[in-house]
Amino acid sequence: MTGWDLHPQGIQYVLTTTGTTASHLETYAKDYGAHLQSAASSAGTISADGGSGGASDGQGGKDGGKAQGGLVALALSQYAEHAMKDLQFIAARAGKSMQGAVDATTAYLNGDDVMAAEVQRKASTPGVTMPGVGQK
Repeated sequence: MTGWDLHPQGIQYVLTTTGTTASHLETYAKDYGAHLQSAASSAGTISADGGSGGASDGQGGKDGGKAQGGLVALALSQYAEHAMKDLQFIAARAGKSMQGAVDATTAYLNGDDVMAAEVQRKASTPGVTMPGVGQK
């Protein structure tokens, strides 16, 4: 193919910086989960008798020793469950994309080596007759 010229050093740089950035995804996901959990526990509850739970009620968000989450906490929990699957997918996709780039670059460079070896082999093959040699 014409127009293709890969630079392994440039590819290595991009993969290294991408890998460094992707390695932070796990930390971000854990922090994200902790913040969602904090938000859910701070959201408080609404009970049928009009009282509200949460950290400001003096009971630490518990009613009669039983933890209550309320609708906001439930919604945040369900959202977190869905979002964590997406984050795991993104991390897995990033890893597979990076590996694909490594594999493609390796195949490209190996192909260059094979083609160069073939050209050298053909150039050194004895018995090559040059056109017009021996003709008068």
